[in-house]
Amino acid sequence: MRRADTAFALLLVVGAAIMIREALRLPIAWTAIGPGAGFFPFWLSVGVAFQGVIILIRSLRVPAPPGREVPFVEPEAWRPLLVAFLPMVAVIAAINYLGIYIGGALYLAGYMIFVGRHHWTSVILISILLPLGLFLIFERWFLLPMPKGLILEHLLFGR
Repeated sequence: MRRADTAFALLLVVGAAIMIREALRLPIAWTAIGPGAGFFPFWLSVGVAFQGVIILIRSLRVPAPPGREVPFVEPEAWRPLLVAFLPMVAVIAAINYLGIYIGGALYLAGYMIFVGRHHWTSVILISILLPLGLFLIFERWFLLPMPKGLILEHLLFGR
């Protein structure tokens, strides 16, 4: 477990450093119309990097347990992990076509149906209202354009 924690912490720090570098390509300060486009990605990445450093320090301070090390993921836990992870990879791969809102809604609906086994009314309500709320927050209030994908671009702007 200790090695997995260390590896995961290093992965978080490296990923956050990449995200910070990309966020700094955008304005991160307050602008005339609100926070710059890089404000939230920058501070979110700083928070992830900070947490990664804390996990790294904790993993290095904990002594290695004697004997066989406990696996990071138990063998029976791989299936539910892959059920959640592989659709997420598919949505990210199709983000240019689906956009973040439709892709997020599909992922959320699929997760609620196949993993959570929630009632269909809850699935429809949450998988529509949550992306709609995020759309209003990012696109309307913060004026931060997010990837909309071909479908939403066509529906909203006719492009």
